[in-house]
Order: sequence, then C-alpha cells, then structure tokens
Amino acid sequence: MAFNYTQKENVLCFHGPLIYEAQVLDTVEWDAKETKSGVVGPHYRVHYKGWRKSWDEWVPETRLMKDDKAGRDKQKRLREEAIAAQTAAKLAKSGATEKASSRSDAASPAPNGTDKGKAAVKQDTKGKKRTRGEAFDTEEQYLKRPEVKIPIPDVLRVKLVDDWEAVTKNNQLVTLPRTPNVKEIIEEYKEYCKKKRADKKATRADALLEEIMAGLVVYFDKCLGNNLLYRFERAQYVNMRKETKEEKAMSEIYGAEHLLRLFVNLPSFIAHTNMDTESINLLRDHLAEFMKWMIKELDRLFQKEYENTTTQYQNLSRA
Repeated sequence: MAFNYTQKENVLCFHGPLIYEAQVLDTVEWDAKETKSGVVGPHYRVHYKGWRKSWDEWVPETRLMKDDKAGRDKQKRLREEAIAAQTAAKLAKSGATEKASSRSDAASPAPNGTDKGKAAVKQDTKGKKRTRGEAFDTEEQYLKRPEVKIPIPDVLRVKLVDDWEAVTKNNQLVTLPRTPNVKEIIEEYKEYCKKKRADKKATRADALLEEIMAGLVVYFDKCLGNNLLYRFERAQYVNMRKETKEEKAMSEIYGAEHLLRLFVNLPSFIAHTNMDTESINLLRDHLAEFMKWMIKELDRLFQKEYENTTTQYQNLSRA
C-alpha cells in the first residue's frame, strides 16, 4: 500500500481537538491482529515538536494533515476556538464568584481599612492575568495528564476492521443518512437505561446519564469532519453538507459505524479536558455499558451491506 506521508516529513497531527506540528519517524501498515489503536491500515510513528519523546505515538492516517497553508489555517482556527471556549468558561465562573463576593463585601468593611474600590481593582487585575494564563496553558497542562484508556470489546473491534476494509479496500461507503442515526441511538440507549432501572423516579443517575450522552453528541458533531472520516469518505461528507445546507448536525446524519470510531478516538480527546479521575472513571463505566448494549443491538444498529461507489466518485475522492 502506498503511504501518503513519508519518513522525516514534517506534518500537522490531530491530538484531541487541536492540531500540533509533528514529524513522521516511521510508517507501518497494521492488520486486524497487529493494530494497537483499534484501526487497521497505514499508521505513522510521529514525534510532536517540542514534546518529550515519551509522547511519540503511532497514529492512523486520518489524524495527519500536510504542513501547508490550509493545514496551518485550520490549526490556528481550532486553537483560537479552544482558547475562546476556555476563556468564556473561566469568565462565566469568575462572574458567578464575583457576584457572591460582592454580596459578602457589601455586608463587611474592607480589611485593614483598605479602600474597597482599590482592593477590587487589584483583585480583578490578578484574576484576569490568571485567567489569561490558564487559557494559554493547554499544551503544558496536557503533558502532565495521565493516559486514558477505553477498552473496545472484541465484537466491536471486528466491526471496526470490517468498516475499514469496506471503505479503504473495497471502495464502499456507509449509506447516508443512516437510520438509526447517532442521536437516535443515544436516545434509545437512555430509554433502555431508564426502563432497566427498578426505581422509575428521576435520580442523580439520570442527570449524569443525560450529561454524558449529551457530551458524546457534542464530541461527535465537532470531531466527525476532522477526526472520524477516512480520506475516501470526504467527498461524500462534502456532498452531504451541501445537500443539508449545513442545517443538520452530523449526529443526525451518521450512525453507529462512525460513533464507534469516536469511541476509539475518545481517549485523546478527553486528555484535553479538565476532567478529574473520578469523572473519567464514570465516563469509562458508562461507555462500557453503552457498548454492551450496542453489541446486543448489533444487527439493527450497524449497516450490513455498504453501498458501492461509481468510478467517478472514486476518481473524485482520490483527486
């Protein structure tokens, strides 16, 4: 198989939702028995520039981009979006804290006779500096975080291999839009969990389930275009976006096949969040149960026969 990237080539590589400069160290093609990532096909050993060698890793081709203007523009845009999101979250949290603090200050004098106005300005200035610094510490914070592992059951690993072969070897595609789609699958699973529970009253467990499942939908919609598609599928993705005029979320178009790919990529996405160990363990437990349910519903959730493509589409996808 021809590799689209070569040894010592400078590339851009997705790591979670962000893109980093990297260099290809080695190339290999993994089959179903050899794969360590849950994905089969071409893999590249990459070194992230400025990172310790301990973070070198094998990545599938879908996570790499050419180091060109288009790639750099996307890297910059995703970085700015991440910083904006972090800053907004910090400001929202800071605003709530300041409201509580102002109520307390109104009922008590400033310490040591200090002028309240000056003290408030000083505190606010420090707060802004701290917020700005934290927003730009993403990479440094990431390097300190422990590795997250989400085991994929063997039955679903087989599905991943079949999916890869259909798309990359047989030039076939998942039929879109899928039924059931990702949103429908998640809604069905939530209903299943509620019916399974003996206590029918709403509980904290329900709220937690809602939160985790809503997070999966958000991750799916944000990551599909950049992280969850094989190169051969990109033309189909572009056509679907045009047909829907971008009015539909990707979770309303794609189904179990691509949701399963998200599970494989989730560890690297989670590493870029501020989730603590307890939250990560809860997520892992919920995903384990979710995948058990998917196995029970395997024949209904996954497409049995992928659709064949025309010669015109094949030429377009390789252009």
